[in-house]
Amino acid sequence: MTPLLDVTDLSKAQALEDVSFTVERGEIVCVVGPPGSGKSALIECLSGGAEPDSGSVEILGSTVGPGDPLPSGLAVSLRDESLPDRMKVSEGISLFSRLYGTRGLPSRLIDLLDLEPLLPKRFKSLTEGQRRRAMIALALTGNPELVLLDQPMTGLKPGSRQRIEQTISELRDGYGGVCVTLDDLGHAENLADRVVLLRRGRVLAEGSPSRLIRLLGSVFVLRVPSHMKVGRPSDVRVLPYASSTYLYGSRPALEAAIQELSPMSGDRIWSIRPPTLRDAYLTLAAVPEPAALESGR
Repeated sequence: MTPLLDVTDLSKAQALEDVSFTVERGEIVCVVGPPGSGKSALIECLSGGAEPDSGSVEILGSTVGPGDPLPSGLAVSLRDESLPDRMKVSEGISLFSRLYGTRGLPSRLIDLLDLEPLLPKRFKSLTEGQRRRAMIALALTGNPELVLLDQPMTGLKPGSRQRIEQTISELRDGYGGVCVTLDDLGHAENLADRVVLLRRGRVLAEGSPSRLIRLLGSVFVLRVPSHMKVGRPSDVRVLPYASSTYLYGSRPALEAAIQELSPMSGDRIWSIRPPTLRDAYLTLAAVPEPAALESGR
């Protein structure tokens, strides 16, 4: 079966280098990495906003080159886009519905995005979360087969974020495929069928969240404050970052490390936990990028 999106060896100076991945029908692919990893440049190349230096992009079975119109079955929602301040949300949906020749949004998506209270409001009066939900709604009025979403949940309050997450899950079943860029590895672990980990413009690893976590092997994780001197516990991998130090190893090895740390920690209660997608990224990355990765906790 032909992928809905097929990106092959995409490169752009100082932003992307040989990025390749696909989006199949019926799946959510999350492209994840810290700020500066190349996510925005990737979306710009896929949506026609920028021209890559090399590589190819095939969308819905058609190769898209510089200056080519994007396929009609593609919808794109960029993070900072909006409509004129005085336009009402209902007017925007009517306008886009006429442009696409559709009847507007299904009631299910209106409910998921909680659009009913926003319809009479002007774009100028919307909060950031409301604006983001409205722009995603506009992108979906054309009943697209493939949806590209650029960091749709960054900086949003939990209520708006959860509604957008639910909508993305709905798109996988009711439309075709979704490619979404995210800063937060925790969101990607909960949402994605497949994850593409980006680091400094290159694909660090790709696979389902569970597969990427399994790359760590049978390890557990212990997180301690960065100011504590951990040393080199036996059979434990130590990764120091800006605000925390992460210890990876078997449960017995980490329990032994806790005994060494306890005299320095007073009455602190230590918690050993299973690894997450964020741990997989931290371990796979050759050079730590602590501030960006820890900001999404």
